[in-house]
Amino acid sequence: MKNNYNSKAVLLGITILGVAFFYLLTRDVKKDALNETSFALQVKAQDSFWIYEVYNDNQLVIRQEFIPAIKGQQGFTSKADAEKIGNLVMRKLIENKMPAVSIKDLDANAIDFKKI
Repeated sequence: MKNNYNSKAVLLGITILGVAFFYLLTRDVKKDALNETSFALQVKAQDSFWIYEVYNDNQLVIRQEFIPAIKGQQGFTSKADAEKIGNLVMRKLIENKMPAVSIKDLDANAIDFKKI
């Protein structure tokens, strides 16, 4: 009985070490991908609002003049807001995810907009 308990404890320990190793390995790969990316973000003033542009290899991929995911055409009221969402979109592109932005994303980043 005691031998069976020891076997389970060793198996559990090996499993935990394997999961930890895999986590550390994939975390470093994601960090390297973000550091060695060919994507770039530019935030610019336009009229009385802010816009962001995402470039890949110096080619314009996304030009966002209005806050995404909301009704109407509301511009970003601060450079910081445009930069937060631009970085979110760029991070999604780097991770090969759809660069969609939701109301939840806007709320999580404390983006200022009028709820219609």
